[in-house]
Amino acid sequence: MEKGTIILRRNRRSIGHPIVAALLMMTLGALAWAGGDPWKTKPFEQWNENDIRQILHDSPWARVEYVPVEWKAGGGGKSEMGRAPGGTVSADQGPAGGAADVGQQAMGTPEGQAAFYVRWNSSRTTREALVRDGVLAGQIKEDEAARYLSAPIVNYEVVVIGPDMSPFGSISEDDLKAKAYLRGKQSKAKVGATSVEISRSADGRQVTAVMFSFPRKTADGKDVAAPGEKGLQFVCNIKDLDLNTTFDPRKMADQKGPDF
Repeated sequence: MEKGTIILRRNRRSIGHPIVAALLMMTLGALAWAGGDPWKTKPFEQWNENDIRQILHDSPWARVEYVPVEWKAGGGGKSEMGRAPGGTVSADQGPAGGAADVGQQAMGTPEGQAAFYVRWNSSRTTREALVRDGVLAGQIKEDEAARYLSAPIVNYEVVVIGPDMSPFGSISEDDLKAKAYLRGKQSKAKVGATSVEISRSADGRQVTAVMFSFPRKTADGKDVAAPGEKGLQFVCNIKDLDLNTTFDPRKMADQKGPDF
């Protein structure tokens, strides 16, 4: 009889022992957490850098848009995106960028195009990822996480980040407000940005992120997101750059339920 078979049979006979049963349940739990989406399988306090990277760049709350690099004709620098502080757990509380380096994430960008990450930053999941990133980076103390997450988020917040933010370098926040809107595809409700915040590098020369805030209701009280809404469309159309991204609220949910 092979050794592996003996071990298997011994485990079967002893499965009723409370210690063995507890260990088995712990193992099964660990295996469950090892797969699946981190926002559904484990608390944010246990997220690692790979989990954060997935949430901030490859999740229902993060879309990547590839656009032609039309602004390159006259040159243009690349912004360095790492753990840039500023603007977005709320505008003045917490890190904006996130653990994953955007330049590396965009390495597969098609020739002649630029990648922009459009992130739904007002969600609970995104804010938890940003705070957890700050803890892992040593920017936020672990016992302070709850304070950052308790800040009320009144509006929908959408953040745009990319390796090359040149198109945003010569436009004002007020002008951006007029160039962006959010629309519910099912509700047909459309709202303009109530505010825009441009984050810049320490020397002020490069744009690192742009955050757009939108009301949840129209002026006449209509919800932008209808019950069972299938798509929330974010549009920002400025010179040399047209961003058009749709988020699916049906997929934007964590362990606690709908999250947008």
